[in-house]
Amino acid sequence: MNEVAVCRKPRLTIFDYTELNYMEVWAYARVSTDEQAEDEGALIKQMRRLRSAGATKIYYDVESRTSDKRKGLLQLIDDVDAIAFGKVSKLLFIRIDRLTSSSIMFYRLMDALKKKGIQPTAIDEPFEMSSIGGELTIDVRLAAAKYEVKMLAMRVKKERETRKTNKKPHWNAPLGYITDGQKYVKDNRPCVCLIANKSEMNVSQLARFVFDIFFSVGTVSETARQLHDIFGIQAQAVSKSKNNRNNVLGEIEEIAIENINKTRGSGLNLRYPYTGLKWSISGLRSQLVNPIYAGGTAYDTVHYSGGHRKPFDEWEVAWETHDEIIITREEHERVKTMIRQNRNNRWANEQKYTNVFANIVKCAHCGAAYSRQSKKLVKRTGLIRHHYQCSFYRTGACDNKRMISNDELEKQVIEWLVREAERLAALVEQEVQVREEPAEVKTLRASLNTLDALPSNPAIEKAKEDILSQIADAIATTSETSKQYLIAKERIVLAFSNQRYWQSLEPQDKQALLKGCIRKITVDGNKVIAVKLLHLY
Repeated sequence: MNEVAVCRKPRLTIFDYTELNYMEVWAYARVSTDEQAEDEGALIKQMRRLRSAGATKIYYDVESRTSDKRKGLLQLIDDVDAIAFGKVSKLLFIRIDRLTSSSIMFYRLMDALKKKGIQPTAIDEPFEMSSIGGELTIDVRLAAAKYEVKMLAMRVKKERETRKTNKKPHWNAPLGYITDGQKYVKDNRPCVCLIANKSEMNVSQLARFVFDIFFSVGTVSETARQLHDIFGIQAQAVSKSKNNRNNVLGEIEEIAIENINKTRGSGLNLRYPYTGLKWSISGLRSQLVNPIYAGGTAYDTVHYSGGHRKPFDEWEVAWETHDEIIITREEHERVKTMIRQNRNNRWANEQKYTNVFANIVKCAHCGAAYSRQSKKLVKRTGLIRHHYQCSFYRTGACDNKRMISNDELEKQVIEWLVREAERLAALVEQEVQVREEPAEVKTLRASLNTLDALPSNPAIEKAKEDILSQIADAIATTSETSKQYLIAKERIVLAFSNQRYWQSLEPQDKQALLKGCIRKITVDGNKVIAVKLLHLY
């Protein structure tokens, strides 16, 4: 019997087939806040290019390239650190400057990608890091990007000063207006139609209607509620998701404005007609006091040191910057007077009160801030008791209606912190150990050594100076973080392990202490359900 030689092909298991054909491709997109202000679709366009290039998951940010505190980029690095080797084949992005101008952040990301076998790929600006020349090119590009950012900031500053001097409009216009480059003009595009009385409004008429409602009801919160009722706006806030992932779109999610994270700090700054007609109390208040509606333009409205908006009485206003007005100058002053009176009447004849929990108490349902809603004199103690409530409840956007008093809030928070102090007591006794240099610093030092070995020229010297600056910043930041970590623990143990010590503090000291220790207090109705500390998590 003749033997037949059978050639057996190597069999590919189902597991191998899945791994080879379904490796994920991730991507990162970033636009600056100025880009997004000029073109509301800038981020969407970039993300769609990445999806067309094969991205299955896209991380994104609307931030300056100089900022390293980006939700999307930091989430990307965390996820890369957490995945198994070989799960993702590529990280796509448009250009290197879309990642960052910081050498520290860039090499931190590259180091994480290298450990997991992920190939960084720039669509418009190919690069390679396997050679000395490739690393040198990247260092020079990052140095050039940093210089470009400084020049751009200077140009933006000069442009703002020129607009102020020439009484020109800002880049963005409020509801009711558009800009023609030189002046604000009314927006007469059709906007809404009320079925009840069969009336139509264009955008400028809608803006006037908002003022009429405010004059009739007298408060900002009631105005928001009335507008939502009249226009049938579903103002209910979406329950806060337990998924804390930010600025990420998966493969099955459509790349559209409605799917982009619009939480505070996202930088989208979306306005009508890119959003629906839904008002928040703070947003509506800013609209009502805007002098543009009365023919003026406000400048210097922000404290640039902290980024906080100034009170409207501190704004610098140039009047008669445009002719098309929606309210008169007298009506504008009336609006501001009504808002001042509401603020003053609410706390009239009250002892000066320091809000110990300012800006740190958040609603468990919607994530909005808790704010003081009412007060009551406690005759037994002679003190004023304040009650806090979710600020979105007043506009009908949240169903978390139960209030919590300031003394109950304080009691529950301190009880929580006392328990936490016991856990941290042992940690405080330990000395802060000298930490090993971070991986990004080691990478920077390697790049610096490479540059030192090359013939000197202006571009190389500029790159070396930038890397030295990045190394110094990284070391200083690491040292400062260690100090803050220890200080936070010491504060908690000292202040909260003994309730009598806490009770002996002045309100201003309590407020400073809480802000130095607590990132967020989450409240559901009248119960504190979580306290998140600074520097400790």
